[in-house]
Amino acid sequence: MEINDFANYTEACFQGTPAPCMSVCPLKVDVRAVIENVQNGNFSAAYRLYRNQVVFPGIVSRICHQPCQLVCLRNQSDLSIELRKIEMACVAYTNKRDPISFNAPKKNKRVAIIGAGLSGMACANKLVSRNYEVMVYEKEAFPGGALKKTLPQEVILAEFELEFKHARFNLIPSREIVDLSEIEADAIYIATGKNGRTFGLEPDMNRDSLGSQQQGVFLGGELIGSDPITAIEHGVRVSHSIEKYLKVNLMDGVPSTYLKDEVEEKYLKLKISDPLFPEAIDGVMTSEQAISEAKRCLKCDCNICVNSCEMMQHFKKKPLRITQDVMATMRPVEQFSKRIASRLINSCNQCGLCETVCPESIDMEEELLKARHFLFKDKAMPAAYHDFWMRDMAFANSDEAYIFMTPEQKIKSKYLFFPGCQLGASAPGYVTAAFEFIKKLDHYASILVGCCGVPADWAGDEALRDQVHAQIASQWKEAGEPLVVLACPTCKKTFSQYLPDIKTISLYQVMALNPDPRWKYDDEKNVVAIFDPCASRYDQPMQKSVRSLLTTIGYQVEELSDQGELAKCCSYGGHIQAVNPGLKQKIVTDRVNQANYPYVTYCSNCRDTFASAGKESDHLLNLIFDLGIESTAVVSLSQRWQNRIALKNSLTGSVADTKTVELATSEQAIPKSAPRLVISPELRKVMNAQLIMDEDVMAVISNGETTGNLVINQVNSDVTAHLTRGLITYWVTYQKLSDGYELKNVYAHRMKIADEFSNPAAK
Repeated sequence: MEINDFANYTEACFQGTPAPCMSVCPLKVDVRAVIENVQNGNFSAAYRLYRNQVVFPGIVSRICHQPCQLVCLRNQSDLSIELRKIEMACVAYTNKRDPISFNAPKKNKRVAIIGAGLSGMACANKLVSRNYEVMVYEKEAFPGGALKKTLPQEVILAEFELEFKHARFNLIPSREIVDLSEIEADAIYIATGKNGRTFGLEPDMNRDSLGSQQQGVFLGGELIGSDPITAIEHGVRVSHSIEKYLKVNLMDGVPSTYLKDEVEEKYLKLKISDPLFPEAIDGVMTSEQAISEAKRCLKCDCNICVNSCEMMQHFKKKPLRITQDVMATMRPVEQFSKRIASRLINSCNQCGLCETVCPESIDMEEELLKARHFLFKDKAMPAAYHDFWMRDMAFANSDEAYIFMTPEQKIKSKYLFFPGCQLGASAPGYVTAAFEFIKKLDHYASILVGCCGVPADWAGDEALRDQVHAQIASQWKEAGEPLVVLACPTCKKTFSQYLPDIKTISLYQVMALNPDPRWKYDDEKNVVAIFDPCASRYDQPMQKSVRSLLTTIGYQVEELSDQGELAKCCSYGGHIQAVNPGLKQKIVTDRVNQANYPYVTYCSNCRDTFASAGKESDHLLNLIFDLGIESTAVVSLSQRWQNRIALKNSLTGSVADTKTVELATSEQAIPKSAPRLVISPELRKVMNAQLIMDEDVMAVISNGETTGNLVINQVNSDVTAHLTRGLITYWVTYQKLSDGYELKNVYAHRMKIADEFSNPAAK
């Protein structure tokens, strides 16, 4: 995959394209921006935006034929937005209507305009603001043209007087031009109105630039069949065409002034909110009514993925910009640019919700995962981002924890149970109880306890991921290619993606099909909220089975708003904790606040994440098998390794022949004979948050005590030591006890400490 191929991920994204109302607006009013300001009660800012586009806001807000109403998406559910009344409110409630005074340099060119209707006056307004000399010839005694049939003359004159307050021009009333030779000018705009004089120049005119076949002469407005609002646009367009002609003697105009946006039909795919019918209002709305009506506006920009993704919200970036930054990150220019999006790329939870909610199914999950792979191959992946998880994966697949057991009689297994690496780390009882259940269905069932390889995938290391998968496939074949029973939704998603030849089924689907009457039954009908793990998003059989099991054992199920296909990540996915701890905490907070009911989930990572945040959370297996695990019990990082060792001992009796995936050497868990380490609950939270294990603390203390490289506080006898292990430097403050150490403080960061006592020449 080449760098430029990444642009393909978001080529269908229509975020930021003109809203349908803006696309059909002749004057290209930025409706989103105007509405945004009105929603916030800022009528003055809204007025300035509106005035800059329509030239004569006091007139346009009264006469606009509102083509926007025909394409308003609100029509699908209630009634289109009363945009013209909102615009009238902007005019009424702005605190300053005076136009901006420009100080453009004087131009030595004269422009003549024939006709003082809306089109001619709009052209005059734009040209005089650029300091051209403008002469306007009007056959009537007053300006306004056909507008005088629609609005009172005093309203028209007052608007023209206001908008030309800082832009002087020569108006010559009661002067009908019958021959262009009567005029001395460098350029002429003919805007004589409906059925007005064309001087024979309309045939073969350029409908884009509005230029005629005669050099320097342009036609537009109702003269060539436009409506009054489009007539204003013609006047603005011609002002640019005239200026180009005066500068470079070309009559082809400025494309940006005449290129029209087609209505983006993709907007029709957007989901419309509940109907909000407006109140009937005659005349000018009150400011409160205008704000209320503005809040009905959807602002028709596709922000569904952003609204669904804390990562995009955190970085304040949308898919198109993310893709640009990703591509720039993968090909930085030395001395000019950096890998600007490394942190963003590694802050994705890899949950896939963006693709689910996107009307165009844009897959940012895959894009950012491929970007990680690219950075890893380019040796540009910050190793510290995933260092802990790679160590954890290495331990899960090491001799201390890895298990592969098949029947000694070499009888083919019907089932191979693959609980994943984190289920047993959370509580060995989850795995042993589930395996006992499976063995009742298949006495010769096999079991494989290890990591599915997703940490390597998330870290960008495809080769290591593939190595793990090859080992799994090999042992699956050795077991006779049985049906693989998966307890972890992430493992199931990983198998589906990378090991498609292996047939799998969810543990919970097997359990739902084979309920045991001895399973715990709750007579109180407790209400619990189901938290669907993000990896279960498209696995409806798994989700349905979980709900069936909960009902079977007597629980009343409450659904969260983000469930099923809309499931959101608990914060564990993608291993973002070391990359973006603030974002991780925001995600956790959002999830635990979704409901007041206790959570039940079927992912040990989700369960442990919520319990660490103080949320009552149970794994489904704890309820079914009545394992007695407290709903807020927190498992430390070091205890997770000890649990894996305990699980292996429980299943194998420490003597069975097991096979190990060869990975990087794992850190040994602290033996039970090690010195006692006293850690307060508060410091334990710090250690878990910073991914510091007891083994890291003991290594620092042991090194300090052995080398004497430590600092002693003479006031309280606290000892501080540090040690770099791999990529991370750990700092530990402690006090000695008779049988161990009491931890006072701990901290880790990605840096190395130079030894001031070492010999530089020896390095």
